[in-house]
Amino acid sequence: MSDTPARPVADAAPGSSPGAPPDAPDPGLIATLKRKATLGVIVLIARTAVLQVVVLGGNVYLSRILTPGDFGAFAIVQFAIAFFALFGDAGLGGALIQKKTEPTEEELSSVFWLQVLLSVFVMAVVFGGSAIFVRVWPDLPQNGAWLMRAMSVEFFLTALRVIPAILLERQLSYGRLSFLEFVLQVVFYVSAIVFARLHLGIMALVLAALLQGASGLLVVYALRPWRPRLVLSIELLRPILRFGLAYQARAILGFLNGAITPIFAGAMLGRTALGLNNWAQNTAYFPLKLVDIMGRVSFPLFSRLQNDKEAFATSLERSVQICAMAILFFVGLFFGLGPNVIHVIYTDQWMPALPLLLVYASITTLGFLAPLIAAALDAIGKPGILLRLSIFWTALNWVVVIAVMAKWRTPFAFAVGYGVHVVVGNLAVVYVMLKLMPDTHLWPRVRASLVAALATAALGHWVLSPWAMRPWSFVLAVLASLLAFAGVLILLDRSLIKDAMAIIPALRKKGEPPAAPSVEAAQA
Repeated sequence: MSDTPARPVADAAPGSSPGAPPDAPDPGLIATLKRKATLGVIVLIARTAVLQVVVLGGNVYLSRILTPGDFGAFAIVQFAIAFFALFGDAGLGGALIQKKTEPTEEELSSVFWLQVLLSVFVMAVVFGGSAIFVRVWPDLPQNGAWLMRAMSVEFFLTALRVIPAILLERQLSYGRLSFLEFVLQVVFYVSAIVFARLHLGIMALVLAALLQGASGLLVVYALRPWRPRLVLSIELLRPILRFGLAYQARAILGFLNGAITPIFAGAMLGRTALGLNNWAQNTAYFPLKLVDIMGRVSFPLFSRLQNDKEAFATSLERSVQICAMAILFFVGLFFGLGPNVIHVIYTDQWMPALPLLLVYASITTLGFLAPLIAAALDAIGKPGILLRLSIFWTALNWVVVIAVMAKWRTPFAFAVGYGVHVVVGNLAVVYVMLKLMPDTHLWPRVRASLVAALATAALGHWVLSPWAMRPWSFVLAVLASLLAFAGVLILLDRSLIKDAMAIIPALRKKGEPPAAPSVEAAQA
């Protein structure tokens, strides 16, 4: 919110309502902004839906062919390469995207060659030291060192495509970037499935990653041709590196928070336990894709509405309400039909991950709040708050997981310990929101979804689960769960009916100008 004192009513703009906030956008502008935000959500959902169909279909098929140990070993190798990649990036890409003026060819070329040198250095370190690095994870297969070396080549290929991708992003060519992302996903999953069918095990994932890197390199240069010059200017790189290293510090913080999974779950529990844990976490977190979209679209909307407290609070509440409905439906589904989901879709080899799936699903009941509130905090000019909170919950994560794993070395104990920082962190974010945005009331927006999730879980567990053991009966059980969730939701939350009626065009007399849409109708 703005800290600037409100101007006297007499200074309000001509034609504004006497009691309206002087800096508040007019209702027509609010409605326009919300329509654009809604359109943005629809476009992003459509694009994401196509990609997620590919990702979900590929993951399901690979989960039926490969073992949890294969996925666990691949996750360990990816983590090891990501660790070295932190030192081979330096945030150069983010620095060029943030740059206010258009980067010169000399700057682009200097960044390109520095990126190449750093990636070659990473490859050399991995090739020379991989035999030592794999000792951290004694459960890796015998070819673990060569798996790391192969993945370092994929990192090198990715580094080569940084500059064309940055140019596309600076030019707001999101259509081409979406196509590039689509190609990367399709190449990885199609090739991984082919190699898995050839019984290559974990090598199927590694070879697929290499093909993904090579195809991405070819496609990005076809979409945005660019040729580097033989220039490597230290003077030009200094300001880019200053911002890039600060930018990379945030990436390192996020990496440290995520690093606890392969280090403790992988090194202490083994690659099979890591594979089960990662599968459970990714499956439970799948509906959070909607939260990512909502947060991305909401940030510019919140930024424009920050001086209108009522519209700002309503928009944030509605974003939380929409995400709560999606997230809590899946939570109810997992608790009600979790064994059926595994048996019908993923096969029984993943059944040991069911308790982990339920732990991570429980975490999402709060975990979806932070990205949405973070967008609101950024919009009112408080980005540093989330950074400080991130440092706090990263430290909390390490302390809790280390303490838990020192006493109970089980995948379930790890999942519970990991969930502590998510729950505490989201509660802290909500507390900060209530202090800075007292007009925002979230509980009335989520309680109906919570009750509907409990009803869906009870229906699935006690009624639907015993007979939903085959594909068609499982599909019918999911549809019945969805209908039950929607029915309870509508019964308890009458605002949903009001919103549905608000988006139905009212009948108007011929020639009568349309009325300005209400905040509720525009947000709907």
